[in-house]
Amino acid sequence: MPRTRHETDSAFSGASTGITSVDPLITTENVFGERPHSSTSITPEQALIHLIKVMMGTGMLSLPLAFKYSGLWLGMFLLVVLCAVCTYCCRQLVYSAHYISRRKGQDRIDYANVMRGAVEAGPEWVRNHGYFAKQLVNANMFIAQLGFCCVYFVFMADNLKQFFDETSSIHLSQAAWIALLLVPILGLCTIRHLKVLAPLALLANVVYMVAVSIILGYVLTHLQPTNSVPAIGDWRDLPLFFGTVMFAFEGIAVILPIENQLDTPQQFIASNGVLNTACLLVLAMYCTTGFYGYVAFGATVKDTITLNLPNEGFYQAIKVMLVGCILVSYPLQFYVPMERIEKWISRKIAEEKQNVVVYTIRYAMVIFTCLLAELIPHLALFISLVGAFAGTALALLFPPVIELLCYYSQKRLTPTVWLRNLTLMGFGLLGFTTGTYASVRQIILVFGQEDV
Repeated sequence: MPRTRHETDSAFSGASTGITSVDPLITTENVFGERPHSSTSITPEQALIHLIKVMMGTGMLSLPLAFKYSGLWLGMFLLVVLCAVCTYCCRQLVYSAHYISRRKGQDRIDYANVMRGAVEAGPEWVRNHGYFAKQLVNANMFIAQLGFCCVYFVFMADNLKQFFDETSSIHLSQAAWIALLLVPILGLCTIRHLKVLAPLALLANVVYMVAVSIILGYVLTHLQPTNSVPAIGDWRDLPLFFGTVMFAFEGIAVILPIENQLDTPQQFIASNGVLNTACLLVLAMYCTTGFYGYVAFGATVKDTITLNLPNEGFYQAIKVMLVGCILVSYPLQFYVPMERIEKWISRKIAEEKQNVVVYTIRYAMVIFTCLLAELIPHLALFISLVGAFAGTALALLFPPVIELLCYYSQKRLTPTVWLRNLTLMGFGLLGFTTGTYASVRQIILVFGQEDV
């Protein structure tokens, strides 16, 4: 579904002129040209499946708790705003990635190299800092993605522990369940290509939707009056709301890895394309889960909504279904940091040794996230911390910086462009600082209480 000249201009530059002022080889028509087919290429449908699966993980199940932080109606409003802003920043990133990749004469480019290319195309005083900017993005990606993986371990262990504690004579500690989960996760992380994971992701999406539908069915039949919960919460808890929502919107780091494997990238960014469709569907699920989950459980809502389900066999089985879905999400999140590591290995290690090194590092990284998961004392607070610290930088801070630099290289900076991107950066910086501070403060308090 090729994009017209007008569509690409309005989305990328807000003007009707091409981008030939910077390089005659870079035109509006070829920025989103088709890529050559490769063995790892995926279809738009597969891309949609992957993107939805990544964004509908454990974070969504913590949204009722986020509404407790914000209040019912304020939470609904802020959730829509945050998701809209994140989607817009994702589009900024994709357009900038295509612009930078065309400048470099490449078909595909990753997030970190988009930042590096943008910095090197920017003002003279920042051009020598491209490598640092690239590593800054890489560091945030590692923190975010490995943080997601650690939370996945804890989520699965908590649900499996509760399931077996209440339905059988098997009583293992959370640490034991985390160790047992290491075996299937190591197996799944042996898979190195998203295309191979697509059937598993499709099955996981179906199972996840069934499980969430059952949970929502229970929630909708146990609703309390909306006035039984506050419409607006304590403003001091809003940073925790922000961090939890940013964790839920956990697809930013896999946007480019998924988009890069499409032969027809215009189908990803079109107004009715993969990105907008995925974000709209996910937003609908976020609003439904957060709003009604909080109305149903009120002040008693727990870190994830699954822990509020009754102690009945049917509802306990839902937890096992969700554990299976999160198992599939782990290698999808794990793919992003490993992609960077494997590129480094391909440049630095002799070809005959590359496979051994790749799998050794893959297994070591999985074990590392498993060990970190053992140290997480409070699931909800770590969700908020990872979302506020690493998630916000990747989703809200870096994309507007990149776009400003790209506009500078095209000599097309205008007051409107400055205002738009500075507003986005200010919004992101506010959430980053307050969310990180509030999460760290609460974690310290939790440790203090446990020490007593």
